[in-house]
Amino acid sequence: MVELLWNAPVSESRMTEILAVLELNAGQRVLDIGCGCGEVLIRLSEQYQIAGTGIDLSREHIDEARRRIQGRVTAFQIEFIEADAGAFPFEQNEYALALCLGATHAFASGSDAYRNAIERMIPLIESGGQLLIADGYLKQPAGPEYRALLGEAIPDEMTHAANVATGQQLGLVPLAAWTSSEQEWDDFEWRYQRIIERKAREQPGDQGLQEKLQRRREWMQAYLQWGRDTLGYGLYLFQKP
Repeated sequence: MVELLWNAPVSESRMTEILAVLELNAGQRVLDIGCGCGEVLIRLSEQYQIAGTGIDLSREHIDEARRRIQGRVTAFQIEFIEADAGAFPFEQNEYALALCLGATHAFASGSDAYRNAIERMIPLIESGGQLLIADGYLKQPAGPEYRALLGEAIPDEMTHAANVATGQQLGLVPLAAWTSSEQEWDDFEWRYQRIIERKAREQPGDQGLQEKLQRRREWMQAYLQWGRDTLGYGLYLFQKP
């Protein structure tokens, strides 16, 4: 949603902390896959004066990213491209940092999306470069009711420790990992809920929006009943040797 800074349960203060850990130099190239509204890439450019490319399949998000960058980043080139990351002709060994924050489905969906995204991103990063990826994980096995809603994208064995281990198995060096707090989850879920409720109220004749509202209310009920205790969100920083 364009009203959100980023579509993830990560507070602004936590994201600031994470971006401060990255070791980037002016002029280095950064790739953001599934960039959404571009806020993270824009902030990286403001902080490090990097050159960057953000890719997202949503025209609404790309338009918002191009709006947000106006007046904020001028010295170095940042481009936002509306494209399918799964079919995009990326340059190899070119990026000092590749990001994929909550968008591993940009390459392929399913239970192996997290591993597949890392595998696809490694060849894009230069030796010594960094990979910052974020995805869900399970704090405990999902019960049958919650699993029916959650689907198979995050299997029970996809824990926080397993997400770190996946990067190691693929030859990367783990440098840091963060997990969203319960408060960050609550803030994100309820903020998103307010946005959907408002839009549905303002556009009562939009059937698609009304159906989205119904699905969202079902999701919130499941979040309160099972999700707060079961679903986690982790951000993982790796280095390519």
